[in-house]
Amino acid sequence: MTEIVLIGLDWGSTNLRAFAFNAQGEVVDRAESSAGALTLSGSAQFDEVLVAVVGEWAQRHPAARLIACGMVGAKSGWREAGYVGLIAATDAQQAAVLAANVVTVATSLARPLHIIPGIKSDEPDVMRGEETQLVGSGVTDGVIVLPGTHSKWVHMSAGRVESFATFYTGEMNSLIRKHSSVGALVKSAPDSNDVAAFEMGLNYARAGAASWLHDLFVLRASVVTGARSEAFVSTVLAGWLLGCEISAALTMYPDTRGVVLVASQTLVPWYEAATRAFAISCDAVSAEMVTSRGLWRIAQSLR
Repeated sequence: MTEIVLIGLDWGSTNLRAFAFNAQGEVVDRAESSAGALTLSGSAQFDEVLVAVVGEWAQRHPAARLIACGMVGAKSGWREAGYVGLIAATDAQQAAVLAANVVTVATSLARPLHIIPGIKSDEPDVMRGEETQLVGSGVTDGVIVLPGTHSKWVHMSAGRVESFATFYTGEMNSLIRKHSSVGALVKSAPDSNDVAAFEMGLNYARAGAASWLHDLFVLRASVVTGARSEAFVSTVLAGWLLGCEISAALTMYPDTRGVVLVASQTLVPWYEAATRAFAISCDAVSAEMVTSRGLWRIAQSLR
């Protein structure tokens, strides 16, 4: 039986992903749950989910430590882990700074859970969970894009997080589709193969953000009048949102010629197509791989 020395948790808003590591830092087992941090309330619920997801690993490997990143450390999570400032250091030193600022919470697994803090800027802007991906990416120079509910663009220089910017892309997509008159008409999932619709959305974004309130209503009217199908407009909407994110990010980081994309396979084709349309190269890496590697590296610096 492979000895598990570390159990790492990527405990986000809507999902929990767990990784079991051997002594060489290799992931030897995985588990997941839909019990995200924002679906739980109170220590008892968090502890119950932890035991359900990784309890068997912990029982068989009593020396394995527990570490977690993500919204489990938010104000509404198990215990607030707070934030550290922008870290001027190599990736190894960044791991050490994050490890030095973990908070711990007691669990019924006969060991504490170490919760990794987020990072904040003076703007202010914040990230929680993405700091672990930055450590795991190994990128020391350039722009890293971490899409999700709140998409992050991070400028790295000589191992330092110089700055970062958050975009409401994913949450706005959800709000429009679930809670607006546009969403009431647009029921189809966007189709990344519908190039014409996607490019139309990108062109709306290129035209500028000043008219976005009007643009949204035009999309609605296109369906109401039958000028375009709701399936077509669904993809236009996806292109428009993503185009708005990229347009804004490039005004902040105008020298960007390429990005490292840390994303799930679902999002990769969308960002690859969108960045290509803006003449930006895109090197995609697996979000799961980068997150697990970051959890391992930070855990190695725990006291």
